[in-house]
Amino acid sequence: MKFIQHKASQKQQRPKKKRRLILRNALSILLAIIALGLLFYPIVVNFMVAQQNLTTIQNYRAQVSKIPAQKEHELLASARLYNEYIYAVSQGVAFKKALPDYNKQLSLDESGMMGYIAIPQINVRNVPIYHGDSEKILFAGVGHIPQTSLPIGGVNTHAVLPAHSGRINNTLFTELDKLKLGDVFYLSVLDLDLKYKIDNIKVVDPKDISSLNVIKGKDLVTLVTCYPTGINNKRLLVTGERVPYNQKLPNEAINRNSFGYNFWVMLASGVLALLGLVILLYWLLANQRPLYQVSLEKLEKPTLAHDSLRGDFGAGFYLVTSKSVAIAQAEKIYPDQPLYLNVYRLRKHKELSRWIFKNKSENWKKYLSKVKNSNFVDKEHELIIGPHPTARKAQQYCLKSPKALDHLHYLKSVPLRKGKEQS
Repeated sequence: MKFIQHKASQKQQRPKKKRRLILRNALSILLAIIALGLLFYPIVVNFMVAQQNLTTIQNYRAQVSKIPAQKEHELLASARLYNEYIYAVSQGVAFKKALPDYNKQLSLDESGMMGYIAIPQINVRNVPIYHGDSEKILFAGVGHIPQTSLPIGGVNTHAVLPAHSGRINNTLFTELDKLKLGDVFYLSVLDLDLKYKIDNIKVVDPKDISSLNVIKGKDLVTLVTCYPTGINNKRLLVTGERVPYNQKLPNEAINRNSFGYNFWVMLASGVLALLGLVILLYWLLANQRPLYQVSLEKLEKPTLAHDSLRGDFGAGFYLVTSKSVAIAQAEKIYPDQPLYLNVYRLRKHKELSRWIFKNKSENWKKYLSKVKNSNFVDKEHELIIGPHPTARKAQQYCLKSPKALDHLHYLKSVPLRKGKEQS
């Protein structure tokens, strides 16, 4: 009666184990999907932002192409007047003309876009420039500090363009610190195409604005971002002086962003994906690896009585992961008799109560000691997996119950002759 109750309880436990296995696998897949999503999120979002910027620039160019020449002349004249005002303030001179409205300068619509910037050497491709330097503006693209010249060029001007760095959803000026003296960047405002050669790079405190003053006779633009990325307790200033647009400079062809943000994300993604694939293949192969047992007969349906090749884990049916180890073990016991190499696979062994020793741990030594010294009989586990005592890379499997043998799938039996497989 007790035996029947035990069998019934085992049947009740199987669906529970199966449900736990399904739940664990589903959770593993979900976590893997989340991990991949987090990994590729920056690349996907930056691609989407780049596409959005491209659409914005195309719309801006279309608007510029439709502006009458007289209207464009008025916009530029007003912007130059604004720059005169900024210069006068910087020189401590009173500005006697009517003060232009900042938000109306270079504006074609309500978006507040005044142009766009490109820094090809760090893969900043045509990012919109907007009025102001609020968080909302810097989230959308590159800003412009109102207390500085508008970015239309001309002597006695110094435009300051801030942008974020280190943002996951938009790299913007993240790679600005890779630029060197002599590198270039480009501005496009209305029909003006401006080119600036970098002649000064410095790191300052956030409150230090002394480097942003207008310098008499100079046409300057300074790009500003937080520094270092992620810490943001300083400001990186990259200043360029205007040069002829068609002038070829030595540094122009140098790509400073060969190993930029997206490269490292892609590399890390590839490495992690490869590592995950290796682990998955190892897990699949480990669960499908052939197991070997050598005996005097073919054993298509082995029983616990076929335990003449006893091992370290006490009574049970033993198999090893190494064919050569299995043959060598059998030849020591049956040196002159014909033998059979029996090949199996162990299926769904996770449904068994088991103890797995991945290496020769302290628990492994204690288990062996109990088996050898006190004739220990393990009734708790149906399967023991552990390192082979003599073969460094082999593992031994000990099936200790009829239920465990039911999980053993017979593949084939190969007759052996003098330790070699017969052809």
